[in-house]
Amino acid sequence: MLGRITLAMAALLIIWGNMVAGLQAGLACPDWPLCHGSFVPPYRWDIYMEFTHRVLAAITGPLIVALSYSRFRTYAGAARAVPVLAVAMLAAEIIVGGFVVIFETPVKLTTFHFMTGFFIFSLTAIMAKHDGLKTRLAVGLDGPKMLTLGLGGLVFFQAALGAFVRHSDAGLACPDFPTCQGRFLPIGLFGGSLIHYSHRLVAVLLAFTMLAVFAMTQSNARFRALKESSILLCFLAFVQLAAGAVVVLTGLNFIATAVHLGVALGMVYVVVDMYGKESEAEAAAVLR
Repeated sequence: MLGRITLAMAALLIIWGNMVAGLQAGLACPDWPLCHGSFVPPYRWDIYMEFTHRVLAAITGPLIVALSYSRFRTYAGAARAVPVLAVAMLAAEIIVGGFVVIFETPVKLTTFHFMTGFFIFSLTAIMAKHDGLKTRLAVGLDGPKMLTLGLGGLVFFQAALGAFVRHSDAGLACPDFPTCQGRFLPIGLFGGSLIHYSHRLVAVLLAFTMLAVFAMTQSNARFRALKESSILLCFLAFVQLAAGAVVVLTGLNFIATAVHLGVALGMVYVVVDMYGKESEAEAAAVLR
């Protein structure tokens, strides 16, 4: 139960932060850790969007610490690195979050802030999936595990690139879809348009990679246990491409961008589930 609640709060925190950025309310509380010099700031919708983000963070942080402590006690061997890393990254995220406000949301720092939060979500998903008792976590890089880690890395890279697009104000550098500035292969890409177009190219690469993984589960018996998860990933990739189109065509509507991010978090969870299936199979084999 703790794992599910923590994972849900971590997802809500990231999505809420995305909406804060979409509404350009990131500096509605210009100071930190207070907001307008107070623990309870004056009412204004943009202030309370940012203030609610801080409240969610204040709730989610202790939940992650509690979950990490619980998993550290039940995990064994190299698996204990997961809860330790989660707490370390959480501490870094809190510090970086303060700097983001103090230095008035610089692009590289806000992107790093998002990447750290996304990574913490991934670690939280692992801990929510594996309690160390009923479902054991066996850390490794062999065969199918390496495949799922590669997929996870590609999803993470794409999410980080998307955050960079958002925070560098390149979201509408390609204002049309599926073309970019009226062309499928635009000429003279630079600056924001290059960043935006790169995000689209990686999205296509990610979709084809997921289709290749599905094909592998069909042809290779060793990967067959991942078949259902790979089908779900392919479906989410299609939804994500559609959501990305809606984001552009609605002029970066903040609800559309939140859905776009939510689907990305769903993809992370499916990849974690794929890794978990292989981990459980390995742990069961060791016990036998």
